[in-house]
Amino acid sequence: MIKNYSIIILLIGSFFFQQCGNKKQTGNEAGDSTVSEQSSTGSMNANVAMTGRLAALGLTPDSDWRGINLGDDFAKVKTTEKAELFESDDKHAGYTVEFKNLESADILYYQTNQQVSSIEVDLFLNNRESVGECQRELGSYFDARYGPAKAANGITTWTSKAGHQITLKDVSKGKDFGLKIKIASNGGVMTASAK
Repeated sequence: MIKNYSIIILLIGSFFFQQCGNKKQTGNEAGDSTVSEQSSTGSMNANVAMTGRLAALGLTPDSDWRGINLGDDFAKVKTTEKAELFESDDKHAGYTVEFKNLESADILYYQTNQQVSSIEVDLFLNNRESVGECQRELGSYFDARYGPAKAANGITTWTSKAGHQITLKDVSKGKDFGLKIKIASNGGVMTASAK
């Protein structure tokens, strides 16, 4: 009788360890595919953690912002961007996104020669704590994508391998809390929005 229990326990233990090994292998395979995807884009590090806030912003591991890359045809913005269009002219298109927590983002896509030349994002946040959390999450995301940042005069800057410059700045004043993100070609024109 004890021999039968020993065999059953041995089989259950073997099954358990085999399943754990399969999960580890599956996790590693997913990591490997992420690394190879990142290597092909040349912009993403395997350590990117996509938090709920970053996912709500629409960030992806394979685009500069919400499925749009600098250099894309400007027409792609209108077919890809799912946010609400609030302004559009020959030079740019502006979209707004509202989040469940009453925070929002305005995204301005600028174009030169019918190609996306820069992207500006204004994040309107609820309080100082939200600014800090968002700044840390975006900082980690950009660090993983573009490498270590340089900070000067209250602006954090990353430079991609493709020569794009990404800046993040806390623009909070008084009871108005927010962050501004700019993505543009290095040496390219960083446009100024009216906001």
